[in-house]
Amino acid sequence: MVGDDVQAQVAERERDDEPAALDELEGVTVDASVDTPESARPLLSIAMPCYNVEAYLRRGLTSLSDPRFAGRLEVIVVDDGSRDGTAAIAREFIRTAPEIFRLVSKENGGHGSAVNAGLAAARGRYFRVLDGDDWMDTEGLDAFLNALANLHADLVIDRKREVDMVTGLSREFPLAEGVETGHALPFASVLTNGDTVFQIMIHTLTARTDYLQGLSIHLLERTFYEDYEYVVKASVPAETIAYLDIETYQYQVGNAAQSVSHTNYVKRWADHTRVVWELLHYLADVEVGRGPQTISGEALAAPARAYLSEKVHLLIDTHYNIALLFDGDRRRGRARAREFRKKLREFHPGQFRRGERRYWSALILNYLGISYALIQRIKKGWRS
Repeated sequence: MVGDDVQAQVAERERDDEPAALDELEGVTVDASVDTPESARPLLSIAMPCYNVEAYLRRGLTSLSDPRFAGRLEVIVVDDGSRDGTAAIAREFIRTAPEIFRLVSKENGGHGSAVNAGLAAARGRYFRVLDGDDWMDTEGLDAFLNALANLHADLVIDRKREVDMVTGLSREFPLAEGVETGHALPFASVLTNGDTVFQIMIHTLTARTDYLQGLSIHLLERTFYEDYEYVVKASVPAETIAYLDIETYQYQVGNAAQSVSHTNYVKRWADHTRVVWELLHYLADVEVGRGPQTISGEALAAPARAYLSEKVHLLIDTHYNIALLFDGDRRRGRARAREFRKKLREFHPGQFRRGERRYWSALILNYLGISYALIQRIKKGWRS
């Protein structure tokens, strides 16, 4: 449970949770009207947050430019203040397939800001995110849309593939063994299976647009790693979920500029810290009865609360890893971990206790000069 003073802290927090309508977002321009009658709503809206991705964007948009998708798919390219040819490439596709593609141009505000703008602009029954340097399997997306048309679930999870941009080698992420597919399941029924929970990630997650907008989700802006915030806040209040054994998302890896590289995790420690505290407060809200409810207005059930607690715990473990195992400046890493641990102990004793095993094991490795990279090299040597 949270500390004794958390209820007061939560009550005092000033947080703007109301998502702005698209026409209220500052510095946003839209290339097409957003007034769509219900009968003309596409089945799926894909928001593509883009910042200086002219080298990759054409591949992603080409994977979505298929006449079979007309009327069923809208692709919202959210140009987050790019300084290259990102917007010009998007307009090329709008000219050739205006029934599919739209462009939202905005001032730079980061990935979370672009997702916020994409969700505000979305007209589809369902919504998902595709980053500007990634792409979709076109045939898989067609099969996904066919299946989606016959579903009604808060969340829909499919399969992704990681593709190394240097070697071209790929790795698929199959669904968990034994998971039921093709129809809606009670969300609580999948939360006891760690494998099915693991598959709920931004690259596999589609959610009902009305459901998301009803939750008033508004992600942190000018902050990296808010994709974890999105997955947590989009999934925790869900009542139903469906799994589809269809591969769609093609996730490019191996780019040193990616936020998930170890160097960038260390460089963006402050961003990761902000996400950790945002979700700790979100968890505290739930635990004192001020948190989100399901879309039908009911309090979160025990399995959903336990799922949320586990997601926050995993994020805290990662935070300790960044400080103590990723950072080449070991002294700085220790100082960062100690400061965070002290604040965590005061704010949330329960999460503090859950994180102690990771903290002490990582601290010992830090003192021994054993980094995460070295651990991975040793594991690789053992496997070979």
